[in-house]
Amino acid sequence: MDQEVNQIGQPAQEASRLDEFSEAFNTMTRQLKEREDQLKREIQRAQRRAEIIESYAEMLVELLAQRDEWMLVVDRETREIVHCNKGAHGSAESNVYCDSCQHRLPIQSMLLEWDDSERYRVWEQEEESKHRCYRIISFPIEWKERPSCVHIVMDITVEKMNARHLKDEIYQDMDTGIRSHQFLDEFMGRVLRERQDITLCYLDLEGVADINTSYGREVGDAYIQNFVEIVRKNFRSGDTFARIKDDKFCLMLTGNVKHLVERKMDEILATFQRDDSKVFGHRCSFQYSILEVEGASNTLSLDDLLQQAEEDIQQGQFAPGSML
Repeated sequence: MDQEVNQIGQPAQEASRLDEFSEAFNTMTRQLKEREDQLKREIQRAQRRAEIIESYAEMLVELLAQRDEWMLVVDRETREIVHCNKGAHGSAESNVYCDSCQHRLPIQSMLLEWDDSERYRVWEQEEESKHRCYRIISFPIEWKERPSCVHIVMDITVEKMNARHLKDEIYQDMDTGIRSHQFLDEFMGRVLRERQDITLCYLDLEGVADINTSYGREVGDAYIQNFVEIVRKNFRSGDTFARIKDDKFCLMLTGNVKHLVERKMDEILATFQRDDSKVFGHRCSFQYSILEVEGASNTLSLDDLLQQAEEDIQQGQFAPGSML
């Protein structure tokens, strides 16, 4: 009896297993189809991304084609130049620069050796042998399905020269050729921060306004220039001599050398009064105040020191100087 019952139940069990297998197979087929569709979408997105990158690269080339900048594309693995917008490298890719770049862009090796681990960099490079300066924008890019680096190079030699000239104008008094107040302020700021001992001599040239009124501005300028030349001849070229404003000047020497400066000032004053009074028909003179600044204990700024020196002159305390 039991055997007959088992024989009757077997078809039902087999049918149940077939149903389970069919359901599992359908589930697996559905998942595979979903995965296939997902992969297709990812491939489409990757293709669109590659197309966008390629179109961006082509647009970049088009934008730079007619400009003065160089654009060089370098393969990140082989370091071969795969594109140059200033000349043809021939049908074969090469790490040799075209004639245009060889002549106009003397920093080839630096571009080929650029560390492409940096995602984006703006840097400057000087070529001393040709006296040129370049600003370079470098970044990685996909170029025709190849990992590459783009270098956009601008010649900024003229820009740098203009900046140097502007700096010279800021730091130099254009009328006398000596240092300007701006230069002295920055230089003194560094010296005071380093707590160096210095000797400061503040000079107030007299008679400029009277000479301008009586003889004209040109004669007044010559009067100032003669005074400047006499002072310069009596000190070292390394000493800082600056024009503060109009007829106010300042001489700065390193170390505590007040007695030396006093002796020099007396000599300069004698020469100035003896020689220039004959030329300008006017009593030539100047007043001065000498301050010794001890770097370790000084807390005053340049403006504070100049104000104290001017007050000393106004109070008649310009000789033999004062100690701060």
